[in-house]
Amino acid sequence: MQNSETPFVVGIDLGTTNSAVSFVDLRKKSFEIKNFPIQQLAGAGVFAPHNVLPSFLYIPGTHEMDSSAIQHPWPKSTDMFAGLFAREYGGKVPSRLVVSAKSWLCHDQVDRRAPILPWGAPAEIPKVSPIEATSLYLSHIRSAWNTYHAKDPDLYLEHQQITVTVPASFDEVAREMTLEAAREAGLPRVILLEEPLAAFYSWLLRHEKNWMEQIRPGELVLVCDMGGGTSDFTLISLKESEEGGSPRFERIAVGDHLILGGDNVDLALARMIEMRLGGKDISLSGDRWKVLCHLCRAAKERLLEGGRARERITIMGEGRRLIGDTVSVFLEQEETEEIVLEGFFPRLSPDDLKRDAPPVTGGVTEFGLPYAADAALTRYLAAFLYSHKEEVHRKMDRSVCPDHILFNGGALKPLSIRERIRVAVSDLFNLSPDQAPAELENPNPDLAVSLGAAYYGLVKYGKGVRVGSGSPRSYYMSIGVGEQKKALCLVERGLDEGSVIDLPRNIFEVQANQPVQFDVYASSFRSGDRAGDLINIDETLSPLPPLRTLIRFGKKEEARSIPVHMEANYTEMGSLALWCRSGISDHRWQLSFQLRQPYQVLVPDNKDILDAERVDAAVCAALMAFDDTGEIVNPVREIAAIVLLSKNQWPLDLLRKISDALLSEPDLRRISPAHESRWLNLLGFCLRPGTGDAFDDERLRKLWRFYKDGLVFTNKTQNKNEWWILWRRVAAGLGPGRQRQILQDLSSVLFTKTKSKKIIFSQELVEIWSAVANMEFLSVQDKKRCSEALLPLLHPRKSPERLFWSFARLCSRTLLYGPADRVLPPEMVTPWLDTILAMNWNDPEALASVLVPVARLTGDRVRDLSPDMRKKIGKKLENVRGDESREALACLYSVIPMERKEEKEMFGESLPPGLRLYRDAETD
Repeated sequence: MQNSETPFVVGIDLGTTNSAVSFVDLRKKSFEIKNFPIQQLAGAGVFAPHNVLPSFLYIPGTHEMDSSAIQHPWPKSTDMFAGLFAREYGGKVPSRLVVSAKSWLCHDQVDRRAPILPWGAPAEIPKVSPIEATSLYLSHIRSAWNTYHAKDPDLYLEHQQITVTVPASFDEVAREMTLEAAREAGLPRVILLEEPLAAFYSWLLRHEKNWMEQIRPGELVLVCDMGGGTSDFTLISLKESEEGGSPRFERIAVGDHLILGGDNVDLALARMIEMRLGGKDISLSGDRWKVLCHLCRAAKERLLEGGRARERITIMGEGRRLIGDTVSVFLEQEETEEIVLEGFFPRLSPDDLKRDAPPVTGGVTEFGLPYAADAALTRYLAAFLYSHKEEVHRKMDRSVCPDHILFNGGALKPLSIRERIRVAVSDLFNLSPDQAPAELENPNPDLAVSLGAAYYGLVKYGKGVRVGSGSPRSYYMSIGVGEQKKALCLVERGLDEGSVIDLPRNIFEVQANQPVQFDVYASSFRSGDRAGDLINIDETLSPLPPLRTLIRFGKKEEARSIPVHMEANYTEMGSLALWCRSGISDHRWQLSFQLRQPYQVLVPDNKDILDAERVDAAVCAALMAFDDTGEIVNPVREIAAIVLLSKNQWPLDLLRKISDALLSEPDLRRISPAHESRWLNLLGFCLRPGTGDAFDDERLRKLWRFYKDGLVFTNKTQNKNEWWILWRRVAAGLGPGRQRQILQDLSSVLFTKTKSKKIIFSQELVEIWSAVANMEFLSVQDKKRCSEALLPLLHPRKSPERLFWSFARLCSRTLLYGPADRVLPPEMVTPWLDTILAMNWNDPEALASVLVPVARLTGDRVRDLSPDMRKKIGKKLENVRGDESREALACLYSVIPMERKEEKEMFGESLPPGLRLYRDAETD
């Protein structure tokens, strides 16, 4: 029981499509839970309360609207506004409308703190980060609440007990970012609750007196929650009390992260209409496509929920062709229902209960979001039930087939969809229609989650029916055990909020006074693991962003090993806190998730572990090659003979040990020009690609000192070349600031216009362009400037091949390690491609190497070239390359993951065998 000194308990449903607020006035004896109507703009100059706040943010242009039309009854620092009017007005001007901000919070291939929304908006339109957009929704709610209670500051929202809901599948990073958004909105103390659990609490709220008449001990409830952007599954059991008391509810399973919701249905309907318009020569790129999706959402809701037979969808033209390009089509109720039911909720068979889950990522990336690879929600549901089959049998001695289903989320409002899911579950278990799971009614899914969140606040206050839940997943940390890596269980699944775990028996050593990294994992379906258990690292564990810190110990701060053990806290706020406690003092250090680079795509996967003697001998051989008593030799052959591996097979651990030795002996490069050239070459090879190992940040910090000092032998051509090869190789570890610094320092070399018509391609210039092209953190404007300077240097029979590679890297649709918001927009690239296509090409391979990376289809219309441009490129390549081009050109027309060979070509050389792309790690 939690005593509350606040007048209100408040529940906030922070939804992808709609947000809602419910509350309990603790000053009244009834403890009645009510909806809080949120004041918002319902139209130009019209301010009115509404049960929900649509989670849409509009960014008006200068002088676009009269200030009185968007005036709020509370002071605002920005003209941006959220709610009904934002959704409706923004549907006509989608380039200024922020949508699905919550889905972006869990998109790990972009910088979620960067101003990237609205996704794909022109450069002149101001943008916000996903965290800022989320914060603005909460800030609007706070202002509306505080304005209503303006006479008594003690009743302000920030002083109340607040529960904010998140998808059950949100990982620790997305949870932490939600808390950060709440703090930015002036709500520093909020508790997080999973949405499916909140939906079940809302059912308990309605049946607090008679729930035992509907759910019996030993029965299983499936909560199926499908909103606008995400889908969640949760299993809740009603267990008999071992002490003979009343049975209690227990949440026993949650599903994995799934970006699949009503937005996907809208996209499917929009694609169907786009295909109908294909013969009318109508362009639906950019804003017109977003408008079509907006219209399909509204039409879908009216067709599936209102029983209308058809809906007219009218797409206006643009500019001077406003009338001529305007088209109308009808969307029929029957075809809409077929697309939705068969595409997203297909029937199943018992065999589907035995299949592995479809990939949760790897689907199309419309509007920049990485949607689920398979649109069929019922197949993910089957995989979810199958993954918890053994656990349910062990805990309850029964089948995983649910007895009841509670549906929640706007996407599941139509009765036809709910019935199809019940039929699909019956198919899985060969049930007759009368044996199908019973539906637990949910009369108001728009408000259910906020009502349940408020009820949960009452439960924490000591009132109502509690569902045993705690942490929705178990957490682990990788530690060395002998020569192997094991996972130490830090937090067991189901651990109650506010629990602190100390693991003094699990003592291991860490290096003090230098950066350390701890690899962390989570699992939503492993059960039985207890805090302190050591388990093998396998596919049952999902990697989280690493924990990085600098453990400072001692006055001299020299590197030393100290014994430590872990402490974990699953906080009252619903987040994970971890500490490393010294075994020889009272010191402890808090560990934080590495959120600043969530888009990192390089993860260790090192299978080759060399014994320490071989590694030491190899490092010694590398240093001996720089002996100043004789001629410098290439140590590669000797190292390969010692470790019995060719150069490209050297594991990450060996490479980094050699790089550490070279970084600690910088004076070796001062002996002679040849020594410096070899030092740069070997260091760059061993430190490539600049990220992937726990200490690479520290290594790059040391290396950066040498950049500031520059070359020792500045007049030697080979040394200049090796200098830029080094920076190309480590570019992924430099970060945005250092990459920008290098480009600024090169401005006089790259951007100086010359009157001479003759261009001299020095090898140094080629290496400089290669290094710059590999800097994916550069801004769009910087890349634009580079591309415009590089384009005049491209001549099919005169220019070095490496310059074409550099241009392709700068203009690529898919980045290897940088965030997706740094991709050059297609309208910027298209004129350059026309210039390249007009050149006289005789080498088909060279032409393809330039065009394919720039034209590759991603599924994200913001990044993809227009269909006409891709067809034009495909035709050009087919004419040049003939029949052999078909397989290579498939990526121009379909979303096809990159093969390792293509990744190697984009990097410019192979990755160390101990690294792989993070996207591969998810799909392998």
